[in-house]
Amino acid sequence: MRIIAIDDEDLALEGCISAIKKAIPAAHVDGFTSGKQAFEVIDQINPQIAFLDVEMRTDNGIDVAKKLQAKNPRINIIFVTGYSEYMREAFGLYASGYIMKPVTPAKIQDAFEHLRFPVEEESGRKLKVHTFGEFEVFTKEGVPLDFAYSKTRELLAVLIDANGAMRTFDQIMDRIWQDEDDPSGHRSYMRNLFADMSRIFFENDCGDALIRRRGEAAINKEYFDCDYFDYLAGKREDTGFAGEYMNQYSWAEPTLGK
Repeated sequence: MRIIAIDDEDLALEGCISAIKKAIPAAHVDGFTSGKQAFEVIDQINPQIAFLDVEMRTDNGIDVAKKLQAKNPRINIIFVTGYSEYMREAFGLYASGYIMKPVTPAKIQDAFEHLRFPVEEESGRKLKVHTFGEFEVFTKEGVPLDFAYSKTRELLAVLIDANGAMRTFDQIMDRIWQDEDDPSGHRSYMRNLFADMSRIFFENDCGDALIRRRGEAAINKEYFDCDYFDYLAGKREDTGFAGEYMNQYSWAEPTLGK
């Protein structure tokens, strides 16, 4: 859940953020001391809830709310103020709540339970994987992962193809270096590939996506939004499958056949 809080008083802002985190521990909260500061990054944050001080030195909370609603008509606006006279104007904007200072976790929780627009919980999946056509991996925001080695991407493709099952290092090497007489000679290089993959996963807040045991490895499917996984789960019409699967890897042909 993405939440922003805007208040031009540092102590008030810190108090509001603290109360939000106590009331909603799973929320990601960004704080700003002005509407201008918030709008510089608002498209990246895409908040579902906004806590706004009504009267600030450089901004009017009502005006900030109107701009937020113009960007997202379903954003939940909760006004925070020490002045009750703004209440009528605030609710004229169909705000989700109105909190009188000081802000407390109990007041936050009450406002959260009466939101105008339901907030959908974000999926725990943090990486997007395309297997139908060319194999590619993206962040949740759609940015391709920047692996240090091209073989790291292929290593991940092998693990995705395994559908969450463990694969021994020998099985993995037989796939990646299938045209060589002795793939086992790449065991040291494969350790670099695993290190590269682990680095990328940690940078994208999914360090547990790689499962390693002695001599074998797998991926935790819960971290991946993958068309292949969806297809196997029966969601075939939504996957866009058109007879192509990991086109750049010849070892994927048996899976395509199935």
